[in-house]
Amino acid sequence: MARRRKDKQGRKRRVRPDPGRDAPPPGPRVTAQGKPFTRRQKTAPELGLDAPAGGRVPVVAIVGRPNVGKSSLFNRLAGSRIAIEDDRPGTTRDRVSALVRLKSADNVERVVELFDTAGIGIVDEAEVLPHVEEQIDNAMAAADLVLFVLDARDGVIALDRQVAERLRRSGRRVLLVANKLDDPSLDAQANDLFELGLGEPARVSCRSARNLKPLRHMICELLPPRTDAETLDPPELLLAVVGRRNVGKSSFVNVLAHDERVIASELAGTTRDSVDVRFEFDGRSFVAIDTAGVRKKQSLQHSVEFFSQSRAFRAVRRASVVVLMLDALEPVSHMDRKLVEVALQSAKPMIIAVNKWDLTNDVNQDEYRKYLRRTLGHIDFAPVVFMSVKNRRNVFAVVKLARELHRQAGLRVGTGELNRVISAAFERHHPQPRQNRLGRIFYATQVSTFPPQIVVFVNEPELFPENWRKYLRHRLAETTVFRDIPIRLKFKARERVELS
Repeated sequence: MARRRKDKQGRKRRVRPDPGRDAPPPGPRVTAQGKPFTRRQKTAPELGLDAPAGGRVPVVAIVGRPNVGKSSLFNRLAGSRIAIEDDRPGTTRDRVSALVRLKSADNVERVVELFDTAGIGIVDEAEVLPHVEEQIDNAMAAADLVLFVLDARDGVIALDRQVAERLRRSGRRVLLVANKLDDPSLDAQANDLFELGLGEPARVSCRSARNLKPLRHMICELLPPRTDAETLDPPELLLAVVGRRNVGKSSFVNVLAHDERVIASELAGTTRDSVDVRFEFDGRSFVAIDTAGVRKKQSLQHSVEFFSQSRAFRAVRRASVVVLMLDALEPVSHMDRKLVEVALQSAKPMIIAVNKWDLTNDVNQDEYRKYLRRTLGHIDFAPVVFMSVKNRRNVFAVVKLARELHRQAGLRVGTGELNRVISAAFERHHPQPRQNRLGRIFYATQVSTFPPQIVVFVNEPELFPENWRKYLRHRLAETTVFRDIPIRLKFKARERVELS
């Protein structure tokens, strides 16, 4: 800080700081968490790299100050409530993304990767500010088009001018979006935005979906030429990464993506949205879903945390494979068991990933597996991976294992083999009679995959209690191809057919 001294006349004058005394210590600049502070990542053209063969999907980034409707616009364009919408400043932190299909005015279909970003200028936690700013910079650096969203009712405020100046420095193509104009009579309020010097604003209302179709047409007009990469080909599988706070979920996803794609911080509750992150492995495309850390309901402090948690549970239901991440240094909690329960209800293949194993001082893995079986309930089928995200140990082993579980979930067992296995299981141990009635199995068949569902036709389903059904699931896992995944069993009474 500059110091002041008095000259001979007694007046105070500014003195330049002594470099050896007041200058910051040498070395790389770091954030409040001690992580290296990085500027935005350069784009491929800036690095002199050619675009991949067949081109790439255009990127459209949504930016602006807080509470102007960025997440609402993102959800409207994506056609789904992906990003959390809340009036609380700083709700969005990560780059939430989605592949979106748009149609131009002449009915040409375009596919873009749409980014929702945090509000520029205000965050609710100072500790995450450097990370949030870096995510915004990376989104703008990668964008072919930036949608600069403003609240037209407020006119242009100082923070809007700061965002506009930042966009001008970025050199990106910009489309002004004047939001919250719910009625045509309010359109004149958008005229104030011309002073930003960024062209004609698109007048819309995300709440009432007004003028969103013309906005899509304007976006298509400003995109680069179409390439063969603009497809919505599904990934090989969706990998939902769930667990409590601070177990390493975001760091795990960043290692998979080879990029600081989501914010990884020691601050509890950093991740709020469920963020889909595409990554390549072994020549195939995958999506990892980074989710917010789950907590007990009574510990949730506000609506943002409630929606974060509900999206984490929804990620489990839409995933191909669930990765339950545990901290090897912490005991299994009630919320870990809750996540297992949600996965079992959806019959999702599950991997138990025990992170920070390098810090356990040679704990016996077999003993730890027994501990997990005792504390997590009926998930004997779920494989366990001991890993260290920090050291990148066994990170991609989780992906390889997920591919194997997904393959198992898509297999079918022939009706003949299935009936031989179930008959042998029934002969080995049949359910106890009820009121002198004995359950009888006629036949079974597999009716679907992803997850495998088997229908067992019996005389009376109520004669087969839940404990015997669990026994049959174990026998099927031991004797069929479904050794590492859950199976849905449905017992159905065989209908009698009377000939007339």
